[in-house]
Amino acid sequence: MFLAIETSSLVSSVALLHEKTLRAEVTVQAKLTHSEQLMPHIADMLQKAAVHKNDIDGIAVSVGPGSFTGLRIGLATAKGLSFARKIPLAGIETPRVLAWNFVDSAKAVCPLIDAQKGNVYVSLYAWHDGVLKEIEPVSVAPAIDVIARFAGSKDAVFFCGDGALKFAAAIESAGGPCRLAPPHMVIPRAGALALAAAERFAAGRTDDCMTLTPAYKRRSEAEILWEKRRSGASCP
Repeated sequence: MFLAIETSSLVSSVALLHEKTLRAEVTVQAKLTHSEQLMPHIADMLQKAAVHKNDIDGIAVSVGPGSFTGLRIGLATAKGLSFARKIPLAGIETPRVLAWNFVDSAKAVCPLIDAQKGNVYVSLYAWHDGVLKEIEPVSVAPAIDVIARFAGSKDAVFFCGDGALKFAAAIESAGGPCRLAPPHMVIPRAGALALAAAERFAAGRTDDCMTLTPAYKRRSEAEILWEKRRSGASCP
């Protein structure tokens, strides 16, 4: 049985996958921090699903890109559990987690993750015969430019992720092939993470809990400002 932990955005989501059955999932969008919610959610889910911690034989965690703080909390929890229980760990990038919300969709899936200052982390996926294919790897671009590019495409595409929610009005006004994913598919969910990780576990492709790090893709604003202060440069 796998425990999946998703904290890459404001969404706190945990799930249990037993073979091909989603045994339990808790997904909450609240104003509480992940440090306040995560462990209580895991404990509550285990209790309600009548699962003992010793029944868990694998941990899956979303590694970003996304919220710097959320990723650190989720990863620290997953790595700690993996190390303490001596069970395998698999880190899955958040855009791939989002794409697993759309299993066998005929439309392409374009995860948009908020990168601040009008930018998004953008990637593109498509399902072919039950297999998820990465069409475009993660890059950073202005959200409006990304939406405009797909608005001129012939093929329909689902936008998802917190970046899609932030620019929902632009997506909906673009019309044409651009579609904002419905509420239950637009956010990253631990159930989808568990399914994505199941492939990794089955193939024996796991990560070292001592060396797995978040896929930030860029430095945080705090790090950039700190470097500017150290170098004597003025901050905006």
